[in-house]
Amino acid sequence: MGLSPIHFDSSTRTFVLALSSSFYALRLDSDGRVLHLGSGAVPLGCAPTGLDNLAAYDEPDYAFDVQRLRYELPCFGDLSYHDVALKVTFPELADAPANGDSDILPIRDLRLRYVDHSVETKATPGFSPQHGRPLTNSTTRETLAIRLKDVAYDFWATLFYRVTPECDVIERWLEIENKCAFPVNIETLAFGTVHLPNGKYDLTRIAGAWAREFDTVKQPLEQGKFVLDHQGLTTGHPSNPIYMLAERGAATEQTGEVHFGALAYSGNWSLRFETLTSSATRVHGGYETTDFGMTLQPGESHRTPGFIHGVSADGVGGASRRLHRFVRDYILPGFGPDDFRPVLYNSWEATYFDLSAESQIAIARKAAAIGVELYCVDDGWFGSRRNDRAGLGDWTVSADVFPDGLKPLIDEVKALGMRFGLWVEPEMVNPDSDLYRAHPEWALHFPGRPRTEGRQQLILDLGRPEVVEYIFNLLDTLVRENDISFFKWDMNRYASEPGSVAGKGIYRAHVAGVYSIMDRLRATHPHLDIQSCSGGGGRVDLGILGRTDQVWTSDNTDPVDRVFIEDGFSLAYPARAMESWVTHEVNHQTGRRTSLDLRFDVAMRGALGIGTPLDKLSDDELDAYKRKIAFYKLIRPIVQGGDLYRLRIEPGVSIWQTVLADGSRAVLSTVIVEGQRLGQFSSPTRLKGLTPEATYIISDESGAERDRYTGYQLATLGLPDGRGWDKRRSTLSETLLLTRD
Repeated sequence: MGLSPIHFDSSTRTFVLALSSSFYALRLDSDGRVLHLGSGAVPLGCAPTGLDNLAAYDEPDYAFDVQRLRYELPCFGDLSYHDVALKVTFPELADAPANGDSDILPIRDLRLRYVDHSVETKATPGFSPQHGRPLTNSTTRETLAIRLKDVAYDFWATLFYRVTPECDVIERWLEIENKCAFPVNIETLAFGTVHLPNGKYDLTRIAGAWAREFDTVKQPLEQGKFVLDHQGLTTGHPSNPIYMLAERGAATEQTGEVHFGALAYSGNWSLRFETLTSSATRVHGGYETTDFGMTLQPGESHRTPGFIHGVSADGVGGASRRLHRFVRDYILPGFGPDDFRPVLYNSWEATYFDLSAESQIAIARKAAAIGVELYCVDDGWFGSRRNDRAGLGDWTVSADVFPDGLKPLIDEVKALGMRFGLWVEPEMVNPDSDLYRAHPEWALHFPGRPRTEGRQQLILDLGRPEVVEYIFNLLDTLVRENDISFFKWDMNRYASEPGSVAGKGIYRAHVAGVYSIMDRLRATHPHLDIQSCSGGGGRVDLGILGRTDQVWTSDNTDPVDRVFIEDGFSLAYPARAMESWVTHEVNHQTGRRTSLDLRFDVAMRGALGIGTPLDKLSDDELDAYKRKIAFYKLIRPIVQGGDLYRLRIEPGVSIWQTVLADGSRAVLSTVIVEGQRLGQFSSPTRLKGLTPEATYIISDESGAERDRYTGYQLATLGLPDGRGWDKRRSTLSETLLLTRD
């Protein structure tokens, strides 16, 4: 395993977590408090050394703020007027005498102190995948576990820090345990708290809405609190649980120190940023607090999901590349060096609800002929689902649509050399369905109160174990009785009335139910892949990526809109997980007409999918699709497995370069959606990650050689502009392959 990245100095009672190009340090004070000491980037080759005179690093003492210490686990008790990660209430007194004031209950005071620590190799966060699929990287990682106990009550907490040095990533989670003789109520629970060096910070985050996901927003953090969150059962469209922080004006895409973080959880989450009067800044990442509720019975414990964070020494782009590698190697279900996401065809925009076995077989034949590898039938194949008002919950093949079942279609798809997949939305139920008529109590609701429908559907109560079992059995039967190797798993509304047998715990119970169904399906059917979809990009996070292979980034397939969505998505998530479609020349949502080149150039930045009505294309158009899909398969190992450099991201311009780790091959993707004015010349596009002394052959999708330049020339002078583009066009796009000669 080599040298441990976890170092403990018993003389200074200091822990240092040493990563590839960053560090994280904490220490124990004389009273057993676990305090943050520092974190940040370090020079290459710099090893951790002893830390002395630690008192000098304490925050100055201000008369009005006696709660200035940087607790690794800030609790309500040591802190009462700053934000905290953990707040509990004790309804009874501890064993100590009450001194006549036993009427002051419950006690809202928690003071955790160090007991001991250990270094573990098999520790995992709560809600970790249980499907048994190996990770791409099987390297053993070490975890520092620090055990704490309250000064009076038999209430325990363990802080976990799992270290992935090559990604400069630390995974944080918290386990709390009630050893008291009575229940303890948990009012606030974060997975961890990250302290930043004092300073003024800019926050880069992701915002948006349905069909406008992953907008990149940059804003200053000022004194006070700023909260990113989502109140619901999914990750949500308006915000996403990732962030990047840099001192104001000190970082760019390519340079500067950037602190980054992400949550591995798909439910009601929050990231709470607090900047104190001293310019100290901290981030609490964990459960959203509005309708949060948890009671630990005597002997019960709870382990939180993970809070991933780290530091990049080379700007926002460096933070993205670290997160991408971490997700590819340690989050996504494992894949081999020659395994990549297949080219997918989805029938939705081609047929909508007008399905038949004959029409699907006809489209499948055309899909196979152009190079598609996975054929997915979307909504409308089951129950009474002839429109979006009925049938959800009845996951049996419709005899009206497929009178002979799915077998004839599946047999044809397989004979054509493709895999077969289905769209499902198993968390939902239409009131017009056999399931709802049999079990109306299975929908989330409050007794005697209205049930709000969204898209004519309600949400099933996954707080009921029998509902979770029902969904699993139906999906398991579908896979067993049909040769299904792919589910597009959708979730098309937010929760309104969260009434459940699980009470306020429904938020965690719902996520746990979804995770467990996916995990059991994948354990039972190792060949099954799953795509996460929630009205597009409404369930994208490191928790769902642990049990799915890709995500549907947005319902918006307009390539002009999609390029901005992809720029934001790429802040934290790798191209391998980003499903992106080529659809109609005239987009069915925006009505915008775009060229086939643009549609493919944008879609080829991720996992390529096709949604066009192939039966309405001419032979020449089908040949063009075939050529472009063949080119995508040539560049796919680079796109899905390389390191991404966002060379230019500015209004109307998006230029990506993806390069293999050894610098042997690269893909340059240029999209300009606002034309350049005559007489104006853009700055040169300087490439990254290439071998300086090598010569690179630059070719296009036809395989024709465009140019030859050295890696040094491309990194310094850049790739010359003027590659045959028509400057009069308002939208320009191109995808080029660079191969080391």
